[in-house]
Amino acid sequence: MEPSEFKSERTGILKRVPNTIFDCFEPKPLPFTITYNPELVNLIGNTNHSLGKLSEAGRKLRNPHLLIMPYLKKEAVLSSKIEGTKTTLSDLFLHEAEKKRTANDDMEEVLNYVNALKFGLAKIETEKISSELIKEMHKILLKGVRGQNKNPGSYKLDLNWIGSSYDPMEAKFIPCHPESVEKLIENLTNYLNEHVSESPLLRIGLAHYQFETIHPFRDGNGRLGRLLIILFLCQQKIINQPLLYISAFFEKYKEDYDSKLKKVSTEGDIEGWLKFFLSAIKTQSEDAVQRVERMEELYGKYRKLLLEKSQSTTVQIILDYLFENPFITIPDVREKLNCYYPKAKYNVEILLEVGIIEEVKRDKGERLFVAREIKEILDVN
Repeated sequence: MEPSEFKSERTGILKRVPNTIFDCFEPKPLPFTITYNPELVNLIGNTNHSLGKLSEAGRKLRNPHLLIMPYLKKEAVLSSKIEGTKTTLSDLFLHEAEKKRTANDDMEEVLNYVNALKFGLAKIETEKISSELIKEMHKILLKGVRGQNKNPGSYKLDLNWIGSSYDPMEAKFIPCHPESVEKLIENLTNYLNEHVSESPLLRIGLAHYQFETIHPFRDGNGRLGRLLIILFLCQQKIINQPLLYISAFFEKYKEDYDSKLKKVSTEGDIEGWLKFFLSAIKTQSEDAVQRVERMEELYGKYRKLLLEKSQSTTVQIILDYLFENPFITIPDVREKLNCYYPKAKYNVEILLEVGIIEEVKRDKGERLFVAREIKEILDVN
């Protein structure tokens, strides 16, 4: 981390780490002063409009639960991918459909992300976002995976850095001293919960920057910081369902994501980061609306098709499961419906006959089926 990079003290200052020859970056408390130029003002309005359309699309869903989990899982996969995991959404769906008892490390990290977000969403029904909630989610995020030996649920006690495993002198960025973490996180949560005079979108945009800059934990900071975006938008009722997968944008433009965050610290470019952040939310909101509408249309088409073919309520229940996970096996259906194998097989074959699912050819294991059109709308790879 070169001190010469830090050309502005707008968002923080460099401080010498005691008994060392290097500096860390000490962020100033929130709020920051924002310059509202016409481009930023227009982008705030357009992003709010896009989020409003996403909320409206979510409200119109006949069964919102069918899409909540796939979208939540997609965000988990993409956020984890930014940190280097190789698990795809298809891998995750197959893992669940085949009832595998064990998962590799990458899969476990994604599953932990899903569980941490589900936990947070349940908590914000009755609680504000707090330091304690952040610690609880962090503990879930690192359970049994990389970083489980790095004090999950506890803020760092030693200096950490970004961009070098061993030598802080080679680091790209050295966050604040551990002694500053507690008060800075307290300031961050107070800002989110109480600074209501500022746009919620700007608050979470700046809070995300601040969280990543503080880097309060020894591991898992990136994933948890992105998780907090969805949590806050849901808590504020800006979106009524977690149908936004913002990490798709961050993963696609990862270099810009890292660069824009850093420039807030080095150059005081708050507005540049906020424009990038708002563009991410706007783009992913519009993408999610389009996919939600296509999914709802497909659901109606499939229900009509099945009613013309069979009066079985069981096959309609299986259809619902396919919108949660487009992969199924007959044992999976049998377990979900708590029925005998022949009944599960009979209803799966109805779905196969009308073309809703097709069999996936493979050399071993249970017969596997996929709802190809659902898979394509979810953009499963």
